[in-house]
Amino acid sequence: MGTLEIVFLVLLGVFGPLYWLNYRKDENLPVALLKVAALLGFVYAVMKGFDWMAAEVPAEEVMTFGEPATEAGPRIPLAANAFTWFAVFILVMITWYARDKFTTVVSLMLSTWDRGNWYVLPVLVVLMTIGLALAAAAASPVLSPFIYTLF
Repeated sequence: MGTLEIVFLVLLGVFGPLYWLNYRKDENLPVALLKVAALLGFVYAVMKGFDWMAAEVPAEEVMTFGEPATEAGPRIPLAANAFTWFAVFILVMITWYARDKFTTVVSLMLSTWDRGNWYVLPVLVVLMTIGLALAAAAASPVLSPFIYTLF
């Protein structure tokens, strides 16, 4: 058992009972733990899938479409950057869900700069990034498992 598995088991041990205590007292503890385990299992499977696709393997194990590979490289070369594109997709979705709030964010940033409080901008950027990510997670059930695991 590696470090990643231990981290996920600790997360299950911590967040399973917390989920049951805070949200689902009407159901029994094993069902609440099973729901948290399913969510964490899905995130774990996605992470392992991306690792499996990008793993360096010998040339005979490289999966190509068309000509066979002649040198070692990622297991699926066309999907080796899938995690990067997945992260870009999540950022685009966050931007899409928060598109109505950008005028407020920009006006807050500009007023902070104009008043000479430019040193506050890094704090505002961090807080707004976290806030936009949480707003997008609340608006989309597809994004929420990936965004909530960041926190």
